Amino acid sequence: MRSNFFLEFALKVKEKFNLDSVRLVAYGNQDKLINRVAICGGSGQSFYREAMAKGAQVYITGDIYYHTAQEMITNGMLAIDPGHHIEVLMVDKLLEKFNAWKNDNHWSVDFIASEAETNPFYHL
Repeated sequence: MRSNFFLEFALKVKEKFNLDSVRLVAYGNQDKLINRVAICGGSGQSFYREAMAKGAQVYITGDIYYHTAQEMITNGMLAIDPGHHIEVLMVDKLLEKFNAWKNDNHWSVDFIASEAETNPFYHL
């Protein structure tokens, strides 16, 4: 039997997003099995109640403020904050979609994916 489903999941998020750290919002209910996860790129902390209403047990979003984290704990929501920059994961998917539209509509435009590093924070 696994000892901590939430921590295992958080480590997987850290690995898949290729991050040096993630912040966790959790207190006392970390061992429950995770069946539903909600994710919102950027700073989506204000939408955690909607995620809870839809049955999410874990909410992944960036820039979770201290007082919002306290509310999440009070309301029983586990959360992972990988940083505001996680929307960078969509760059390749959007490039793919835009190029498909370009081909379908015979547009004469070039789309170029940014290679800029968007995460200004590094952790020791």
